[in-house]
Amino acid sequence: MKRIVFFLLVALAGSISVIAQDMYQYTPTRAPQYPDSLNRQPILKFAPLALFDPDNTLQVGIEIPLPDPRFSVQQEAGYGHSAFNVYPFQREEYPNRETWRFRTQLRMYYRMNESGAGYFAAEYLFKKNSIQQLKSVGMDCASPGQCAYFQTRNVSLGRFVNAFHLKAGWQYYLAPRMNLDVYFGLGMRNLTVRTLGQENEQLRNNSNSLWFGTDQPGRYGPIGSFTFGFHLGWVLGKL
Repeated sequence: MKRIVFFLLVALAGSISVIAQDMYQYTPTRAPQYPDSLNRQPILKFAPLALFDPDNTLQVGIEIPLPDPRFSVQQEAGYGHSAFNVYPFQREEYPNRETWRFRTQLRMYYRMNESGAGYFAAEYLFKKNSIQQLKSVGMDCASPGQCAYFQTRNVSLGRFVNAFHLKAGWQYYLAPRMNLDVYFGLGMRNLTVRTLGQENEQLRNNSNSLWFGTDQPGRYGPIGSFTFGFHLGWVLGKL
């Protein structure tokens, strides 16, 4: 595992080095053959892999160019329900789970040519799971963990993930208006689990999951995070 993380860090560092060299050499006369298809027009995005995440979402976004054509802002939003999760065990274990996922990204393009454009990005991720579960809830508790008895009740649980990533990627032309955006990145993330309707200390911990999959209230992390994927994009406006 340490070797994998080391090689990923080396790869990301190499990407940043290339970016710095290209930014230094950038001049307005180095405009790509089709500049409007990547960095001057808004692009609608769809993230297919989000449908295959255990916390599945239908994820869409839009990339908006900034006045300097080398920079853009991308905002994504996604909603998912366990009813259309592709994994049967997820549907069985969490039949009422809802997921919201938001990504806000600032991009800096460093290489643009007729085949596509490379970029470097800083991204903030927020994800929320809302879950209804049957849990053992302590009653008549004198202090945390010291309760007269426990009852099985329906509990509303919220899982909140905050993450920050640095990414490197490339957008390829598939057609005059369609492109493929491939990326990878490294960062940090943490998890907060909270309940509604009763104190967290009243819940009996029956979870044997690792911390990133636990339903036990508490704060977990931060921990290193790796992300990769792709978007399908559709350019808006006049080319």
